[in-house]
Amino acid sequence: MRTIIRTWIWESKNKLRRTMTHLFRRLTGKQRIIVSLTSYPPRMATIHESIRSILAQKTLPDKIILWLYEGDFPNREKDLPGTLTHLLAHDVQIRWVKEDLKPHKKYYWALQEFTHDLVITFDDDMIYPNTYISELMETHCAHPSAVVSIRTHLITFNADGSLKPYNDWIFEAPAHCSSLLNRPSMRLFGTNGAGTLFPPRIMPAATFDMEAIRRTALRADDIWIKVMQVVGRVPVVAATSNQVISLTSADQARAENRIGFVPGSQEEALWSSNSEGGNDEVIAKVLSYPSVKAALNGDFEQLVRDDDLDNFLH
Repeated sequence: MRTIIRTWIWESKNKLRRTMTHLFRRLTGKQRIIVSLTSYPPRMATIHESIRSILAQKTLPDKIILWLYEGDFPNREKDLPGTLTHLLAHDVQIRWVKEDLKPHKKYYWALQEFTHDLVITFDDDMIYPNTYISELMETHCAHPSAVVSIRTHLITFNADGSLKPYNDWIFEAPAHCSSLLNRPSMRLFGTNGAGTLFPPRIMPAATFDMEAIRRTALRADDIWIKVMQVVGRVPVVAATSNQVISLTSADQARAENRIGFVPGSQEEALWSSNSEGGNDEVIAKVLSYPSVKAALNGDFEQLVRDDDLDNFLH
């Protein structure tokens, strides 16, 4: 009973805070913050945990939009659990789409619809520290022409200048070398789901080539977005060094103010297959796709090189 009462009190205070925040932004003309994410049936039992952690952010979004493929849910809202529908409100919405673009759904339509707003992508299987949107916003204000990511890897190269395999890159690089923070670079690889902020109209039109996505990177949105950033000459900047994902319990992740997986959400995770060499195959497919190859003029490796970053790794 006490838990129910505490939940009701939190929800009431949270809704009031959200209403006042949205009203203040409208009155002051501040740029809106749109959080965009996607999901599919196996995650429906746990996705409310991710959304609740977004609603608990110190800097609140103006909208949270969950993009769902209507083929996954023939009865639409009737197929969704009460833990999710209970959260729906004027600022927490579901959008139904007719194309199943897998993880690309988290950005594909949002970036095309909210062209005057800041769009932040999150995944549906994580619990986020309540400072993440604030950190993304602070870094964006300092670097308005870059895509801002919470979790970033450093691309590495062989002696001949070719790319090293994905698994040989330096994962969560700023967590190990804080000097990489606040340094926009083409060499940084942002993962979209852990929290990535896209300024308005920053991505090139080629980003939304649905046929190219389907043919090359349908299950690897991070790779597709990175290549499109290179096509558009858009750098990535790391927002925080607190980006290592906790593999412990959700409660411990919250206590440590660290990003962590929602319990029970990893039975069918894309990263488990992509990380076993699959990412290298996807990179090769994307870079060899005719329109992408022409846009890059075959110079992907040179365009992402930033040897100056090596000076901060020691």
